[in-house]
Amino acid sequence: MEQNKENRALLVGAAANIVMAVMAWATYYYSNSEAILLDGNYSFIMFLGVLVAMKIVAVRATKSKTFPLGKFFYESLYGFIKGLMIFGVLVMSVVTAVVRIVMYFTGLSDNIPMLIPDPILYYALACAVICYGVSFFYYQQNRSMGNTSILLKTEQKATFVDGTLSLGIGVGVFFLSSGAGGGGFIPYLADSFFVLILAAMLIKEPLTIIKESVIELAGGTLQDEKKRAIFEAAITGNMPEAFNIEGIFISKNGSQYVVLIYISTDEAYYIKADIVAAKTKISHILMKDHAHLLLDIIPESNPISDLSQG
Repeated sequence: MEQNKENRALLVGAAANIVMAVMAWATYYYSNSEAILLDGNYSFIMFLGVLVAMKIVAVRATKSKTFPLGKFFYESLYGFIKGLMIFGVLVMSVVTAVVRIVMYFTGLSDNIPMLIPDPILYYALACAVICYGVSFFYYQQNRSMGNTSILLKTEQKATFVDGTLSLGIGVGVFFLSSGAGGGGFIPYLADSFFVLILAAMLIKEPLTIIKESVIELAGGTLQDEKKRAIFEAAITGNMPEAFNIEGIFISKNGSQYVVLIYISTDEAYYIKADIVAAKTKISHILMKDHAHLLLDIIPESNPISDLSQG
């Protein structure tokens, strides 16, 4: 069921991105806006990325001798690469904007085509509606899955960035270059200044994606504090009284969660049946919203520090 939701959401996103890419290329032809061209290339990269994401959904749970726990790391790797791609698009936009500004103020304005605002506005409004709609759709689908899909989370943020760039550049360029103050450098550099402003506002999104993906790939602890609280509540509320919880390690790799519970006991020995029963009960509770779960309870003769704080 979850895989079907992901595939359906990704298909919608793929269709939207290829449509926006074609729209952007046509708009660039009629408007001379380099920012719109970059936006179109970004949408096309998004389209290719969604195709890769759909392939990951199909193979992530496949187990082999090399990957006995599945290939969920592909999801985290995809998030990392997609974050780099988004970051790269923003950097390219900034570099292009700076080059245009430098060319203008060094007397090379003849080499910079003047902007034609009308096509930019139509494109901006259309893409904003599409992007924000798809981003919200990704959000809703991921929320219905317990926010477990790093693929949908990554696509949601990337689509939101795309929509904000399109809207900000398009509307800003239109009003500046067609308004009363549309003389001087504005017809040449309006989109460049908006690129710089929006890039500064949006740079946090890809950096967050990259950081979270690296932590997952490295096997670090779960960063989502709300999700951690849900896991810990299920564990502490269903552990036999005879067992003392000495540490809880929770890690996430794509849509797979790994939970290690370290316990001690005041009794002379552990009762294996009690450990198995507790593991089964806790796993059953958590797997209602986290289908890909690996959970183990590890008896320790000596108390250990809480690994979740490392």
